[in-house]
Amino acid sequence: MQKRVVIVGAGNAGTTVANELAKKLGDKVEITVIEPSDYNLYQPGIVDFVVGHERIESIKREINNLLDKRVKIVKDRVVKVSPENGKVVTEKGKEIEFDYLVLSPGVKNKKGALPSWHSEENALKLRQIIDSFSGKKIVIGYYGIIKCPAAPFEFAFLLRQKFPEAKITLINPVAQPPELQKPMASKLAERSKELGIEILRGAKISTVNVSDKVIQTDDGQKISYDLALIDTPIYVAEEFSNLVDSSGFIPVDKETLKVNDFDNIYAVGDVTNIMLPPKTGAIAHYGAIHVAHSIYNDIMGFGKIKFDGSAMCAVYGGYGNGYFIYMNYNKSRALGPSSIFHSAKRSFTSLYWLSLKGTIDPFLEITRKYFSGGPQLIKTR
Repeated sequence: MQKRVVIVGAGNAGTTVANELAKKLGDKVEITVIEPSDYNLYQPGIVDFVVGHERIESIKREINNLLDKRVKIVKDRVVKVSPENGKVVTEKGKEIEFDYLVLSPGVKNKKGALPSWHSEENALKLRQIIDSFSGKKIVIGYYGIIKCPAAPFEFAFLLRQKFPEAKITLINPVAQPPELQKPMASKLAERSKELGIEILRGAKISTVNVSDKVIQTDDGQKISYDLALIDTPIYVAEEFSNLVDSSGFIPVDKETLKVNDFDNIYAVGDVTNIMLPPKTGAIAHYGAIHVAHSIYNDIMGFGKIKFDGSAMCAVYGGYGNGYFIYMNYNKSRALGPSSIFHSAKRSFTSLYWLSLKGTIDPFLEITRKYFSGGPQLIKTR
């Protein structure tokens, strides 16, 4: 009898899980993906689009062209998860039963005075604002937990390149980075200093006055701006409220990615309560591969496996330079600056779509193993 795997969300993690299971198990499973959108948006590519380096068509693809043909797509939104009854309920009233459930719906950004940068709609607004910008003061900031903590720095570096005479201020609410993030934080702080970007570390945004173009922090600082990119707080959607804990996210065992108290329910990506390594598409992708392998092993009667928290990505440094970041639960490395890592970052706008289908997984796995412990072979200054 086929096992029923239901996947909520067809973003990076959900698509990866579905394709990996279809490839490994074929007709041994019935895979259903529930997703209200028609498109998968490559969110790291929004940085490229907003500053004018990519077209919007380059960073989105139709979901039905990304999923294995053996995967059933239900265009709908899950409004209730009933773990005890082994089913989910959709907005259109469907009750879909599961043997395994994978929660990968992503998170939402709270509505703010200014558009954040994680949706196509807001990316289009920001692109228009930046294309017509002629001011001198740019402020970039965020409130707390964020998707990809390197993104504000990437915006700062690329906007410095685009507007070399502008005064750029980065509001960073983190007074001291966690030990795991210090290698990355050190590299990005050093680059900010080189490019004349002011970092207000430990400053938390309290108000944004759009009419006066002034941002006030909780310690009383007032920062005026001509252009502001402010990422609003993230949260797990209300339909999953019965699963979240006091952190506001879905609690999982970090080594299995199983939702606490449920052996057949997984959560992966931004919705989990895992904060280190930080929330990125990289940890979502590697987590998704782990979840697929875990379900495969369970169905086939093989042994249990553990997820080590691996995440790696390239980060823009501006002016043709970039960095390479590797993290897992226990250690991290930050390499660069190097033009090689800039090229790697640029190329992943295309490689992302291949990664969803598992095409470049062997290369990614070799790279992960190398950077998790191998010697540094790439010369950087």
